[in-house]
Amino acid sequence: MANLIYLTLEGKQQGLISRGCGTLDSIGNRYQTGKEDAIFVTELNFSVSRSQNLAHQPIEFTKLIDKSSPLLLIAVSNNEILSLNFDYYRTAQNGGIEKYFTVKLNEASIIDYSHQCPNNILRNDIDPEEQLTVRYRDITTSQIMAGTSGYSISDESVF
Repeated sequence: MANLIYLTLEGKQQGLISRGCGTLDSIGNRYQTGKEDAIFVTELNFSVSRSQNLAHQPIEFTKLIDKSSPLLLIAVSNNEILSLNFDYYRTAQNGGIEKYFTVKLNEASIIDYSHQCPNNILRNDIDPEEQLTVRYRDITTSQIMAGTSGYSISDESVF
């Protein structure tokens, strides 16, 4: 089974953008009890590199279309400052799920917002999704179960 990723997203102007995103009204039968105020993320990619200087590449993630979709359009339009907290879940020994990893971004801003609806005749197995690209000031990762964490701050101005 693939890992599950849930995003808690807060904006300086709009407050908790992810509020209600994990409900039946927002994402239909994909909702999960206990994750009502989180965004269901289907893919997440980020990279921090160094040749001479540290370079934080923008983070990219894909999500279902949900209650937050119109609010994210507002956030990108207004260059809203955001905090993002990605929680990773895996299958636990007892068969349930357990949170084991987190990625936190501070002072973030959406730099690309893409809405994708696949061809519903040729690709009827894929749901409409959104891809977002986000720049951020700092990133913290934590492996909760193993008790390790790391932090990195970008020298570049985010905005």
